[in-house]
Amino acid sequence: MRAGTFPLAITLAVISPPALPFDQDDFCNSVTEAAQRMNARRGRWLDRSTRHDGVVVDCEARTLEAKRFVDAHPDDMREGWEGRKQRQWNASYCNHESWREAIDNGWSIISTLTFRNGEQAVFVAECE
Repeated sequence: MRAGTFPLAITLAVISPPALPFDQDDFCNSVTEAAQRMNARRGRWLDRSTRHDGVVVDCEARTLEAKRFVDAHPDDMREGWEGRKQRQWNASYCNHESWREAIDNGWSIISTLTFRNGEQAVFVAECE
């Protein structure tokens, strides 16, 4: 089973934030508009085990959080899934110039997975 956050990563990566130079207000406006569009699909199942639970943008805190519900127990996940998911999350955002610039300017791009038992796994894009 997979935790299904990759479709969101692709969607967010395709939505290109404003071009250079980096402007916090422009970036915030762009991601807020994108989040509103994506939140229209909140509650929809992405596959048999993963539901899109919305995107939250906090411009003051400089965070964008993508939320997913996974209809499984964390112990049901394949061994090493957390490391793979973290690498995937990093690659999705750190390898995209505009997102990387936002991260370099203090933004946190977060994926939160909530499992059937209420446990959560949180992934924050970390660029080297």
